[in-house]
Amino acid sequence: MTSEIIDKKVGARVFFKCEHLQKTGSFKARGALNSAVLAKENNAKGVYSTLYSLKQIAHSSGNHGQALAWSALKIGVPCTIVVPKNAPSAKIDGMREYQANIVFCEPTMESRESICAELAEKDDKLYVDPHNCVSMINGHASIVFEILDQVGEHIDSIFISVGGGGFASSVAFLIGTLRPDIEVYLVAPEQKELSNLLENGVQCSVSTLNTMADGVRVAHVGSLCEPILRKFCKKRVLNVKEEEIKDALKLIWTRMKQRVEPTAALAFAGVLYHKPNHIKCPLVVLCGGNVDADYIIN
Repeated sequence: MTSEIIDKKVGARVFFKCEHLQKTGSFKARGALNSAVLAKENNAKGVYSTLYSLKQIAHSSGNHGQALAWSALKIGVPCTIVVPKNAPSAKIDGMREYQANIVFCEPTMESRESICAELAEKDDKLYVDPHNCVSMINGHASIVFEILDQVGEHIDSIFISVGGGGFASSVAFLIGTLRPDIEVYLVAPEQKELSNLLENGVQCSVSTLNTMADGVRVAHVGSLCEPILRKFCKKRVLNVKEEEIKDALKLIWTRMKQRVEPTAALAFAGVLYHKPNHIKCPLVVLCGGNVDADYIIN
């Protein structure tokens, strides 16, 4: 998608890759489908994963959980999701619609890890981590082939929101390998201190970020993702303020009429407020659109 009004406001020709219109409402379907296929090929008895604490999934519909449940149903393997007891019913219902088996845990890291360990040992299911997972990272790479086929001759850069880093590292690696002339920019809330990690090896001091972009509240990128991001995007990190995310979200909602989630607006905020002057044709990945029906931009 494109928007003449946004082009004028940004001062560049901006392309939007609409992953919020993807199956289950986010890019997560790509990696999840790959994971379900591999589970079936390897004769696993199913796939399982977790949602994190309630604080980390508020306002979204559990993108990873829904994507994995849909993919497992599509491929024909059982799916189990470990969910905190205090998770909103809307999140649970979304996964149950795809016939996922919901296992409740206490809203603590210890309880979640304990139940996951039991599932792995007892049921012989393949664990699919939302971020730090080879099958997820490899599956996400399908977006790169689409982007290059659709607008590869028109763009000079890609702007992508960064949480755990699975999606970003996938895009950064494949673009860096196939089209190094296209610059990949990592957009993150300023609290994440991603530049400090990639340049100095210093991790963020907190584990969860306080940001409206709930899909990237995980503060640390995965161990598989970090070296990839350091190699390809070390000097291309954009730190965004909360007000900038909010402004970007309003602009997409009102001018493009696309109800994306705040995490998708984060990537656009990088273009809107922090685009390097030499970038003339950026592509923004609108990573997801799972936002509660009653969510209001304050």
